[in-house]
Amino acid sequence: MLLTAAERVLVHLLPMWNAKDAVQEATQEGISVGTGLRRSHVPRAVKRLVEDGSAEVREGRLRGRGRKVRVYALTEAGIRRARELLGGLESEEVRFGDRRIAIGALAAELRVAPGEIVSGLDDAGVYRPRQVALTVPESDLIERESDLTAIAEWLKGPVPAFVVYGSRGMGKTALARAFTAGTRRPSTWVDVAPDDPAGLRRDIASSLRSLGGSGNPDGLERDIPALKPLIVLDGYGEVSEGVVDAVSALLATIASSPGAKLLVLAQEATPSYCRFYGPAEVRKGTVREIRLKGLSPEGTRQLLGNPAIGAESLRQVYLLTKGCPLYLTLIRDGNAARLREVSRFTLAEIRLLLFSRAATR
Repeated sequence: MLLTAAERVLVHLLPMWNAKDAVQEATQEGISVGTGLRRSHVPRAVKRLVEDGSAEVREGRLRGRGRKVRVYALTEAGIRRARELLGGLESEEVRFGDRRIAIGALAAELRVAPGEIVSGLDDAGVYRPRQVALTVPESDLIERESDLTAIAEWLKGPVPAFVVYGSRGMGKTALARAFTAGTRRPSTWVDVAPDDPAGLRRDIASSLRSLGGSGNPDGLERDIPALKPLIVLDGYGEVSEGVVDAVSALLATIASSPGAKLLVLAQEATPSYCRFYGPAEVRKGTVREIRLKGLSPEGTRQLLGNPAIGAESLRQVYLLTKGCPLYLTLIRDGNAARLREVSRFTLAEIRLLLFSRAATR
């Protein structure tokens, strides 16, 4: 079953038919990500839809962006056409894991819209679920382009595992969520409990079920080579010896399963005895590492959302926060209570930070 580029765009835009505001998914970049079309092929596809009256071009502002952007929306004719297209496809069978199943039945099983199944099909008619990310404020990703590029290059290469280190609030989770949201690679997300190795295996097995896995913890060594997933482990830090062993075993399975990948989001303060690999694995190319840094003063200004902030006020905020995105977001939002919970700032420092955020000189 093959869809034209224009038909893929129709299916992609259908869920947004009643969106009141501009959304990233309706831009050319968002359409490319959502449909799997090359960025250079999207203009031609949307042009066809506009010319035949199925879509129209609008301008709007995305959250966190000052300038207006061009977005696309289906017309009434386009909505009817997209719905008819999906209706005719629901009985078509696709491959999912080791079985064939109708699109409508698979959508019901996974509790997603049929359009999501269609959008996730590769050229061979295999459904490869896209990672559904939590909403990631664009401001959380200020000055993270090089980090996103590093993860993207790793995903395309032969290194099995990638570890992102960073202190609390530095944006590890936001970075990974944004990355997985933009890749069509089958991926799963698991939060690591510090002292439950059996639970970790259960959670990984359960997460792989949505990709066609067995859901059995004892079947991980079979499911991972077959599915070739991207597994994201979040919250790795000071963990028990059993969890270290479990993740080490997972790394060994992924390293012996070409195409499978492991992305670990780890606390900067993770003790050496809790790490699931050593210098030898880094030298051999089994594991790659990066460390997230705080934002620059200019990035701090941008995240605070006050372009007119005075130089001295900006300096005070930057020196206290070291450019930590979490702290800056809470300061921007005026959330003093939460800032006190997640930081070591005194009440006086918090008052100074909130005052400085709004100062213009």
